[in-house]
This record gives sequence, C-alpha cells and structure tokens, in this order.
Amino acid sequence: MIRLLKTALPLLLLAALVIPVPGADDEGIMRIHLMWTNDLHGHIAPEEARFMNPDFPPPLGGGASAAAYIKEVRAHAEAAGDEVLLVDVGDMFQGTPIGNKTKGEAVIKYYNAIGYDFAVPGNHDFDMGRDVTEARALQSNFPWVCANLIETETGEPVSWVQPTLMLEFQGIKIGVVGIITPGTASMSFPEHIEGLDFLPMPPAVIKHRDQLLDEGADLIFLAIHEGLPYDPKEGWKKIAGGTESETDQEQEGTYGSNHSYGGMNLMELVHEVPGIDFSVGGHTHRGYHEPWIDPVNHTMVFESFGNGSSIGHAILLIDRKTKTLVGYDKPHDRGTLITLFEDEIWPDPEIQAVIQPYHEQAEAEMNKVIGTSAVSMVRGGPTSLMGVVVADAMREYFDADLSFQNNGGVRANISAGDVTSRDIFSVLPFGNELVEVRMDGRIVRRIIERKLAGRSGGIIISGVKMEFDPTRPDYDRVVTLEIGGEPWDPDRTYKVIMTNFLMEGNSGLHFLTSIPPDMVTPTQITTAESLEHYFAENSPVRPQVGLRWVEKPGQPQAEYLKKPYLPES
Repeated sequence: MIRLLKTALPLLLLAALVIPVPGADDEGIMRIHLMWTNDLHGHIAPEEARFMNPDFPPPLGGGASAAAYIKEVRAHAEAAGDEVLLVDVGDMFQGTPIGNKTKGEAVIKYYNAIGYDFAVPGNHDFDMGRDVTEARALQSNFPWVCANLIETETGEPVSWVQPTLMLEFQGIKIGVVGIITPGTASMSFPEHIEGLDFLPMPPAVIKHRDQLLDEGADLIFLAIHEGLPYDPKEGWKKIAGGTESETDQEQEGTYGSNHSYGGMNLMELVHEVPGIDFSVGGHTHRGYHEPWIDPVNHTMVFESFGNGSSIGHAILLIDRKTKTLVGYDKPHDRGTLITLFEDEIWPDPEIQAVIQPYHEQAEAEMNKVIGTSAVSMVRGGPTSLMGVVVADAMREYFDADLSFQNNGGVRANISAGDVTSRDIFSVLPFGNELVEVRMDGRIVRRIIERKLAGRSGGIIISGVKMEFDPTRPDYDRVVTLEIGGEPWDPDRTYKVIMTNFLMEGNSGLHFLTSIPPDMVTPTQITTAESLEHYFAENSPVRPQVGLRWVEKPGQPQAEYLKKPYLPES
C-alpha cells in the first residue's frame, strides 16, 4: 500500500509543504510536484481579494507571491530528490490593465522569469487577434502545446505550437497532449481566428494519446483549456444517467453550467476517453481543492479558480517499478489550491522587479476618478444594476431607441463611491466596440424572444419596458413590449446599439449576421468608453431597473403583440 506522507517539514512561507527529507524511505515512489495556473487573465500584479470580502479584502501578492511559492517548492524538491513540473493551461494574459495594455508581453516575460515548462493556449488568448497570440508563443522560452489547433488551409497544427510533448523524469516518460476548447470558434471574433480550426476534443486526444504510447510514454497527461462542472455531483449524475442538472442551460459567457462551449466538459471528456492518467483543466474558473477522479477510468483531474488568486499544487506519486500513477498527496490540509495571500507568501523581490515596471506603466492612468456611484452595483442577469448601467450608457451615448448587452460581457461589480478607470476596465475588460444597427421591430422582438426561450439567461436591455410569461410557448412569451414609451411596432425601424460581439452572431443571436451591411454602422467607440462617458455626465449614478424585464405569469398578451412577426426558424 502506498503511504501518503503527512510529515510536516519547516513552514513554506507559512504554508506547510509535505516533502520528505532526503534519504527517507520512499517505498519505491517517485514524487512529481505538479504546479499549475489556469485562467490567469493577466493577474500578475498585487491586488485585493474582493471575492473573499468586498469591504475589507485581504491583499493578494500576485505573480511575485506565486514565484516565491514555486521557488521554495523547487528548493525542497531538489533536496528531497523529487521532480517539479510547472504548467499553464490557457487564458494567460487578457483581462487586466497589465495584460491588455502590453498585449500579453508582461505576462509572458513573467512566465519566462519563473520558468514554466509548457503552456496551452486558451480561447481568450485570441482576443487581440491571432497575430498577438503567435507573437506571445514565439516570445515564450517554453513550448506551447495544442493538438487540436489547426491551420484551415493545410490541415496541420499551427507552426507556433506543438501537438504533444514528451517529458522524462528519472526514467519515467510522461506524454503530454495539449487541447484548447473547440468553443473558441464561437467565442472569438472571426477576424481574430481567421484561418484557424479548433478540432473536436475526443478524436484529437485519442489520436495523440496513442501516438505518445507508441513512442514509449508510461503516463499520459492531458493539459487542456476546458474545465470541470461547477457542481461535480450533478456533473457526474448526468454522465451516469441521472436527472439532467438544473444548471445545464444555455451559456452566456458566464461559468457554472455542467456543459461548456466546447460541447462537453472535462469530466465528460476523461470519462469518454480512457487512458489518461491525469489532467489539468481550466476555462470554467471552477476550483477543486481535491482532484476529481473518474470512477471508471481513474483519471485524476485538477483545476483552480483562476484570476491569479491561487496556484495549484499536487504531489503525484508514481511507482518506479510499474511506472504507474498510484496516488497523490497535497501540500497542506486545505487541499491542492494555494491561495496567494501576500501576508502568508511574501512576494519574491526578483520577480517583483520584473513585474513592477509594467505594472506602474499600465496602472498610471487607471486611478483616475471619472465619477461616482450612489449605490453598489452588482452584475448577474438582465436586471442587475451593473448590467442596467452598461446598457443605459450604450443607449444614451448615441441617443438610440434601445440597446442590448449580453449578461456575460459584464464581468465585475462597482462599489458605492468614487469610480475609476480601473473599475470600468474590470467591468468591461474585452474591448468590445459598439455598432449602431437599424432594424425593424420584428428583429427587435426576435432578439428578446430568443433570450426568453427555454432556460436562457436573458439579455440586458435599455429603452424598453417588457413583461413576459415564462409559461407561454417559446418565441411567443412577451406579453407587453414598449420602446421609448410607445407600444412595439413590428414595421418601425429602430435605432439599436449593441456590441460587435453580438453582431457577430454570438450568444445565440446567429440571425443578426443576416442584417444587410448598409444597416450596420461601426461606431469605433468601445463599451467601456460609453460607460466612462455615462459616469462623467451623470454622477452620482443611481440606476433604476424599472419595468424593462418583468416576469408576469398568466398575464394576457397585448393585442398588438399578436400581429405576425419573424419567428425563430
């Protein structure tokens, strides 16, 4: 029987590491300290952990604290004769000022300084275009691994990634298969991924798993930008034939469903494809303090919450004689996720010096106060105060009849008080541009009905009073609809503001791509710019939800809504 060591050695920056002293009886076990990041999104600078306490957030040390932890693990592992493997599985740089304003250069320079072994690209790594993604891969001092990222023209992997990687530790070979979620194709602007294909996951994993085994791999490591479900019990229940999870519903760019944009989540993938010994996932931002282990294939799967709040660390236990993975240990009693509290893991000064110049440059303009909020605004759903303000800002900037914003595009909350450029960036980090669209009332209603159908999460609207009955048939649930204080008119042409993300047909609005180009006017104004303008002009801002999205079961439908309109086909 393999003994999972619980020996406490000296504290590692106040976090206890479970590493045996040199020369201890290892019972024929080789230990690999697997450390990983996923969904970092550029969070390498120090910041506050508002997700823990929005009023008194503890400080996080960022990338420099992660570096201190990694260095200490490496030092202890070397003394004990253990191995260390440090990986990232995608969404590396987009999402913070330091990441966006340097187009990821600062993040990759940080990765180089720490010494990552390899990385897998994520869908958001294409948010600035494939040229930027390629430049970051070529800047890296480590390989990018991805087996299902293909050039459309040639059918071959892109030149700046490699499909697989063979690692060797003390005579044991670990074959790595890298995978990006195929949902990248539907979550990215077409011009950002032009000429690229994202192949289905199972065939790609099977093909390269078998190739690596033929080349002598003892173990298979799936490094993947795809994640585990929010609720593992519900996720497994669905796989095992239980009742469909209530959380399995249409995605809106948010995380939490048991399914992902890629068509299946990581739990489903490793259950369908045997022969994977362990996996690190991402994309869903769902942290697991203990790995999920498939009951049938015994694949061990890890994932962290992302956004730089923690680093993952598990100690893999490999039998030297059989060359098999026989278990794992965790570095402390809280599990495999190390929260990077600055007062527990003091930032490494060498790595801090790498980050600091980029941080200062990016942050200089982010502290500017642009307005005030009279109340705290929380995101989440079509009637959230944060979403309402974003949609109102879009409409007001262009004096439009109405505006639409998808729920998932609003990414953070704003507290009452001063509002800075940093706050605006946190809410709207994607740089989406606004477009002005002339559309008739039929298309306006079709958008609303589409986002009411089934168990959709809805859509944020402004300039609209709308009531609906969820018990009515799909695509005929609206019972009252007013735009600009007047009843909806199917034949009227409305001036509508929405993001280019929606106009590309995302969030289930595929039919918008059929609107004639001469009815669509790019504004070259970003959603964030419209929100900054709104705060500058209307502070203190006190949003009102009003009657823009009201559920009225059993209410009769207004006569004017019974006129024919373009239904969902």
